[in-house]
Amino acid sequence: MTAALLFAALLWGSAPLAGSVASGESIFRSGQSARGAPIDATVGPGDTVPATLLPCINCHGADGRGRSEGGVRPADIRPSVLARPLRDERRERPAYDAARLRRAITMGFDVAGRPLDTAMPRYGLSQADADDLLAYLAVLEQRQEPGVSSDHLRIGVIGAALTPPLAPVYGRRIEIVSRRDDDLLLLIDASADGSASLAAARSDGLPTIVFAAADAAPGESGFVITASAADQERVLASVAAADDTALLLRQDCSAALTATAARTLLMRDSVAARCALEQLPWPAGQRIRIALAAPPDAVVRAQVAEAGLGLVVELLQQAGHELTRERLLAQLQRVQQRRLGPLPPISWTAQRRHGLDQVWMLGLARKDGRLQPEPGWLAVP
Repeated sequence: MTAALLFAALLWGSAPLAGSVASGESIFRSGQSARGAPIDATVGPGDTVPATLLPCINCHGADGRGRSEGGVRPADIRPSVLARPLRDERRERPAYDAARLRRAITMGFDVAGRPLDTAMPRYGLSQADADDLLAYLAVLEQRQEPGVSSDHLRIGVIGAALTPPLAPVYGRRIEIVSRRDDDLLLLIDASADGSASLAAARSDGLPTIVFAAADAAPGESGFVITASAADQERVLASVAAADDTALLLRQDCSAALTATAARTLLMRDSVAARCALEQLPWPAGQRIRIALAAPPDAVVRAQVAEAGLGLVVELLQQAGHELTRERLLAQLQRVQQRRLGPLPPISWTAQRRHGLDQVWMLGLARKDGRLQPEPGWLAVP
């Protein structure tokens, strides 16, 4: 009998699980009930917030082992651990049963009736939601980590065709697939705009690296290689502040039609896309400077994606044999000053999810009746 089945037998005897495992997984991972009712989480003496801010997975991890953070060591809530008495240097308790596990989650008392650590929220679960969460916890150890098997690790790459030879990671070969699906350890999106991939990552927790994203936020599972749209705006504002003859265009090019005194027109790539640049007046000496996340070249994106894939393989080696999405995310948050292909070095942290601190400025000037590019990197102020 597996640990999960043993736990189910100890908690519910021979009766079937009353709750929905899928709904319980939603509560565990996101703090959201599939039934639609909001769930509250109370911390300390009475501070109540939405459970979406404090889902179980944040502290206990996807595998339920508990992840130490800020001096707090959350309990190991795997079925094989809860189903047996525990005695260690920190605590001693009997085995849990269904009623006492429900009480711990909703009221904050352990199996022996003692208050749990104040860092453990008390969740306002309905009877049905509590059943769902217990059903999911009962099978937690049976849940295979997506994209991880005994002989391979599965990574998705879209927006570029990559088939480089990759060294095995702890005896597992790297399998590259050209699509996004549920059975992936990580996704790399090398398209010009990875906003859709970031949106999907926010809902399903798949670690996702995108080359660029127009205005989408990376979220908890997303990492963007290039600078943010806000950083592009900062660079443009800095250039405009240093040039009295510059005109910063934020919406379209209508103001440029009569701004013949402006020596430099500044805009983001999204504004330039709405302009007919060839039809502007272009008085003598005028030029346009366009802020982009990176050179608009599919070859560059493919080179960066291939270098990013090599970086991921290194991080998987560093994460250890027991590979999980959670461990990979922790490694991605520690990337510092790493070059990917022709780009300047990138850095990521838990708070910083845009790697580059430089913006590609494309200068355009009309010479001999043609637009001549004058590109280069500018640091974000």
